[in-house]
Amino acid sequence: MAERSLLQSIREKELETNINLDAARREAAEVVEAATRDAAGILETAEKEAARATEEYIHREMERVTREVEEARAREMERVQQIAEAGRGRVNEAIERITKAVIPD
Repeated sequence: MAERSLLQSIREKELETNINLDAARREAAEVVEAATRDAAGILETAEKEAARATEEYIHREMERVTREVEEARAREMERVQQIAEAGRGRVNEAIERITKAVIPD
């Protein structure tokens, strides 16, 4: 009888261990599932922040490039005006040279 009692005791411990093991597996699965949800949320937030940062960067760069283009355009327009003024000042000189070349003194 003692042997049967010992076998029953072993069987009960085995069942108890299996129950505890199943509970631990379920708990581990829940922890993994929660971590997966958290990771997905973190990833989504990171993607949104990256998209926002990218848009901000593009906006800043477009403003900078636009400003540089406008400054270059203004410099070139000033240069064109200077050249035009210099050219206007030489029109009379050019007329005199052409006249002398066509009608010698």
